[in-house]
Order: sequence, then structure tokens, then C-alpha cells
Amino acid sequence: MSWAQATQRLVVGSGDPEEVLAECAAFGLARRGARIAPEAEYPPIPPAPPETRREAGPRIGGILAQVLGSEDNEMLRECCLAMYRAGLVVPYRQLPDVLAAGTARSVVRDAVIPALGSRGRWLAERRPAWSWAAGAMESEEIDIEEILDLSPAQRKAGLAAARKQDPARFRAYVTENWNELRRVEDRKLLVGALVHELAPEDEPLLEQALDDRSSNVREEAVVLLRRLPGSQLARRAEERLQAGLEVKLFLDLNSEGPYEKEPTREEYRDSPVRRTGSARLRADASSVSPDFWLAWLGPKAPRILRASPWGSALLQGVAANLRMAEDPLPWLTELSAAISSTALLDALDELPAEMLSRVLIKLAGTWNHDELDHFCTLLPSPWNPDVTRVVLERFAELADRGWRVGRPPEVLLRRGDLKVLSDHWTRIAARWPVHGAEELVLRLRTELHEEIERREHQ
Repeated sequence: MSWAQATQRLVVGSGDPEEVLAECAAFGLARRGARIAPEAEYPPIPPAPPETRREAGPRIGGILAQVLGSEDNEMLRECCLAMYRAGLVVPYRQLPDVLAAGTARSVVRDAVIPALGSRGRWLAERRPAWSWAAGAMESEEIDIEEILDLSPAQRKAGLAAARKQDPARFRAYVTENWNELRRVEDRKLLVGALVHELAPEDEPLLEQALDDRSSNVREEAVVLLRRLPGSQLARRAEERLQAGLEVKLFLDLNSEGPYEKEPTREEYRDSPVRRTGSARLRADASSVSPDFWLAWLGPKAPRILRASPWGSALLQGVAANLRMAEDPLPWLTELSAAISSTALLDALDELPAEMLSRVLIKLAGTWNHDELDHFCTLLPSPWNPDVTRVVLERFAELADRGWRVGRPPEVLLRRGDLKVLSDHWTRIAARWPVHGAEELVLRLRTELHEEIERREHQ
């Protein structure tokens, strides 16, 4: 009997099914018996290294699954950071899900990476899309020349990665090849990438970029030089401000100073946007630290600038460089009165996280619902108790927005301090009676921290 006859009898039917099945089994064995398994083209994957921290238990895994399903970035951040602080790692079965979430949502990666553990980093090496989590295990040197041949979006991401991998090598490459870079976009992206790990050693390169033939490249260099404390650009701006302004009854222009004359080439170099009038004052004020004004005019400097006929331009410059202030709080009242709330919030975006809480406590009482909600999204969670109390008080006295009438602000329940929220829950429930979904979020957060605390005491 041939193979074709055996399969035909198998399909059509046979009076002796056992014989047909035996024939099929024999033919199948014969057809495959002569085959030899091909040799693998790749070396076997090395085993995962031993984990140095404990795996989170099933209950934490269940909470993590709910958090992943909710697609809430702040909840995922809080969950991962809580595990890391407790010396736990993500349950092994959920590592692919957490890596996928971090791949899709880059804003949570800084919190996800510490919670992955050595096994998670090993797993991240297995798939290129997860390489962001491989961390120190990435050792291959990034070729800058190859990156410059990619698409614009890929170039920006690749140059940022190369700069973070080895700032000194990146700086040396740009310095050595600057005169050979013909495309304006390449020079602009290379200068822009210096924002990562920006250091005083980058100043000579940025000063060189101020002489570039493209205003786009020069503007990029100015932005970064303003971030460097004590830069030559800042010192030149300080000299112009001190020579161009004088205090009489109020702060006004010096009739013999530089701002009453045509801009010099040096001023054009330090501020590529060629405009006159208050724009020149704003540009130079943006180049100096707000502490310069306090050192020159004393502790009343914010009020002196506000009273000046040029106060709006000067305070806009202060706001643009507020991140350089040792303490921005003395400026907040005058800035709130002189510039738009949008411009002020943009300036506050640049402040370090530890300063944001102090700013919110000082300004929350003056903000409307939208401004408060926007600023609250800037604060890393969970908030400290004082911030939670201030935000709760302010939201409680403001009218609810649109379709959320009767529902508590999501940002408050998702990021606020758990103890403060629990202690004030009766008041929250009375102020916002439609609170079912938010109460579930609060309960989930509470269960997470209670379970982690229980694991720590085992």
C-alpha cells in the first residue's frame, strides 16, 4: 500500500481502521526518519543571572495587574517605586507585561527600571524594543556617523542616546567634526543633544556654535549656555544690564548705556533674534540667574523690577531662567502679577522636583481650577502630606469643572498622601458625592502599601 492509498482510505473510510492507522503511522515514521535536525545558527541564550532581591508575592502581583489594566501612569510609577523601596522585584510572570508598558509609555521608565531586577534586565536584552531597560548591560558603542544618516526623528533619539552613553566622546566628536558638518539640521541636533549631561566642559563648544552661520544653531546654543551657571554669556549679559540700567526713583534705562544705542555684534551673537526695545532687555534678563538681581539690588529686587517701566520685559526674562535661582520663592508674587499664568506655569515646569512642592504651597491659593490641575500633574507622586492638604483645601473651595461636577479631582486621589486622604475621606465624600471610581483607586493604593508593609515584616 502506498502513502496516497493509505491517506485515501483514511479519508473515505475503511473496513479495517486499525490497519489504516498502522499504515499511516508507519509511513509517517518512514517519511521523517531520515531527517537530521539542523544546526542552530545562534549560540544558546545564557541563563538569567541570580536575582538579588525577593520576588513580589501573588497579592502584589494581582494589584500590579489591575494597575497595568488601568493604564494609569502615576499608579504604575507608584507601584514600581514602592516595590523597589521595599527590596522587591516585579513578579517574574509579569515582567513581559511591565516591559511592554514601559516601551509604550516612556514617562514611567525611570520608575520601572529599578523594579525589574537582574532577571528583568536580562529579559530586556532578548528583544530590541526592550533595550531601554537593559541599562548597564548595553556595552556596544553607538556610532554617531551612522546616526547622522537616519531619519530626523531617529537622529534626535540616537544622538541623545550617544550623548548619555559617553558625554566626553560625544563632545570630542562634535568638536573635531564641526567644520565638516554641512547640513544645518545635523549641527542643530548635535548641539541640542548636549542638553543631556550638560556640563561646564561643553561651554567652549557652545561658544563656537554662537558663530555658526545658521540662526537656528545659534539659538540652540544660547538656550544651553543660559543653563550653565557662570557662563561667559551670562557674564556679558550682566555687564550690559549693569551698564544699561540705573536706579533713580525707579529702575530705568541709562541714557548713556548700551540699550540706548544700536546693538553690538557681541549682543547679536548672544541673542540671535534681532529685535530692538524691550526684547533686548528680556534676552539679557533671560541669560542671567535671578540671583544676579538680588546681589545687585538687594532683597527688594523683585519689587524694584516690578515697579520699573521695563518691569514686564525684565520679569519675563527672570521667569525664563527661574530654574537657575537658588530659591525662586521671593520672585513668585511679582511674577504672578507681571506675566500670564501660562508663562508662569511654563517657567515652573523647569524647576527641580524638590522645589515644586514649596512653590505649590505658596501659590495654590491664587490659582484657578485649570492652573492648579496643570501644576499638580508636574509634582512627582506620592505627594507629601502638606501638599496634599493644601491641594485638597483649594480644590474643595473651587467650583467643579464641566462633566466632573460632583466628582473629586482625579489627580488628588491618584497622587495625594494616603494618610491625609484617608483621614479626610468623610469630608471628601461629602464634598464630591460621586466618588465610586476614585474610591476604588484609593483602596487599590492602600492595599498595595499595606501588602508591601506586611511583606517587609515577614
